[in-house]
Amino acid sequence: MLSALALATIDPRVKLLLLMAVSTLSLVAPNPLTLAALLLLVLASLLLGAVPPRRLWRQARTLLSMIALIFLLQCLFRRGGEAVLQLWGRTLVTEEGLYTAAQVALRLLIIVSSALLALTGELRDYLLALSWCRLPDEVVYMVLAALRFIPLLREEGRDVYAAMQMRGCDLEGSSWPGRARLYVTMLLPITAGALHRAERMALAMEARGFRSCPRRSHWRSLRFSARDGLYAAVYGLLLALVMIYAR
Repeated sequence: MLSALALATIDPRVKLLLLMAVSTLSLVAPNPLTLAALLLLVLASLLLGAVPPRRLWRQARTLLSMIALIFLLQCLFRRGGEAVLQLWGRTLVTEEGLYTAAQVALRLLIIVSSALLALTGELRDYLLALSWCRLPDEVVYMVLAALRFIPLLREEGRDVYAAMQMRGCDLEGSSWPGRARLYVTMLLPITAGALHRAERMALAMEARGFRSCPRRSHWRSLRFSARDGLYAAVYGLLLALVMIYAR
């Protein structure tokens, strides 16, 4: 049933609701088995919802290394229970450490995977969904500005990095203290560019009469269809089954 419903065509309000439900369940799930079943459900919904695996990997690969590091630290520093891994007579990993590490890693993986649900639609649709939830226009615009600024700041950081390399700054061959000083130096032009862009945006908002009316009108509107309701019902049922039978 999920394969016939591409996630890009689902109402953004449904996806936001499912995102909150999955994230909440990942925090209250009692054991790693339930968390693993929940993670498989989220991944299956992404793959069957016409999300390319290459895109999933591209979006999540940066966070996977961080989750792997957290898993390793939990295994090494969480003590309790029987020894699972020993080296030269010293206990490296215990049962409680492995159990806790699996819980933490699975929770993070579920949250990251469920957040990818929001990448299957257009940004303006999610802004309309937030406005439909009666959030103030200032909050909705803040979300828009943050989502727009992050890629711009990333590109500006790459430009500054390339400019410093062209001027003879060897970031790769520098020591850690020297590299830290160079990164601090990079923050100045990036911050100045961000402030300049924010000033221009504020002037544009004032010129267009932002907040001149109590409620703003929208050219586009969201329509809740029977397919959206069916998707929400099926997904909610699957979540309930996972929480009941995987305990």
